Amino acid sequence: MNIQIEKTGSYLPELVITNDDLATIVDTNDEWISTRSGIKSRHYTSGEPTWFMGKTAAERALEGIDPTTIGLIIVTTVTPDYMTPATASIMQAELGATNAFCFDLNAGCTGFVFALDVAATYLAAMPFERALVIAAETLTKQTDFEDRKTCVLFGDGAGAVLLRKTPAGESSAFHGRFMGGTGDGAEYLVGKAFEVKHPFLPEETFPERFPEHEAGRDFSMAGREVYKFAVNALPEAVEKAVADAGWEIGDVDLIVPHQANSRIIQGAARRLKVDDSVMIDRIETIGNTSSATIPIVLDALVREGRVKRGMNVVFCGFGGGLCYGAVAFTY
Repeated sequence: MNIQIEKTGSYLPELVITNDDLATIVDTNDEWISTRSGIKSRHYTSGEPTWFMGKTAAERALEGIDPTTIGLIIVTTVTPDYMTPATASIMQAELGATNAFCFDLNAGCTGFVFALDVAATYLAAMPFERALVIAAETLTKQTDFEDRKTCVLFGDGAGAVLLRKTPAGESSAFHGRFMGGTGDGAEYLVGKAFEVKHPFLPEETFPERFPEHEAGRDFSMAGREVYKFAVNALPEAVEKAVADAGWEIGDVDLIVPHQANSRIIQGAARRLKVDDSVMIDRIETIGNTSSATIPIVLDALVREGRVKRGMNVVFCGFGGGLCYGAVAFTY
């Protein structure tokens, strides 16, 4: 038995915000943003919640598929609409996947890669036929639009992949993986904090784990430290997943990394000694959509015919946690 990516789907809100648009609300300009990040525009929600974007991406991945054949749904997000129920539970009801068990997974920008590996592992061990992984992010929920260093980076959107068991003789299969993390750098990427507040709490609040991050504050990032982590984490994760697959880097047809910054992606391509045509960079029009970037880009590549059956592909995620990881598979 093998596990294949059977189908893909994605959703990007219709509202497109350009760098010039952002320049009207914060001290920045198109050149400053594009030269430092590679981003020209990004999509913002017009009110669509995280669950709606995820549902729509999943529906596109499930066209022609009986949802009752899905045994597992994992949703990866750092921007859920509710702390409970899990976004995956909402997906189960919306999609009619009545036979699935479901849960959310939060591993920051690496979430999709982790969730994909978890789903493939469950699928291999359990009797059901299919598993669905959805990555949905509404980063505008946590963006500080007065911070010109971070607000220009993020966008909203969702992507989904449907996994299916296939006979052992088929070429589509997962071959290698690497998952890692360094919690010592957790303070470099911090999202919205929740305050401890109850009638019996003294006036002085509990100390924060990260003193520089105030409770209730929007997303904050130590850009220089995150960049230093990412430029090493991306190629390292790819190399280790490729080695675990028993491949050489030259065997890889496409690498789809988390879309955080064009300079990180280009630097990784040079370190791995792969052509730009192998290392995919689509950040220009979607920005950083956290865990949703990889499945959004994958769906576009599949629908363009850029990704074909039999191609060797590597996904690589890196970001908050600090977490990183990669999976190597034959599409």
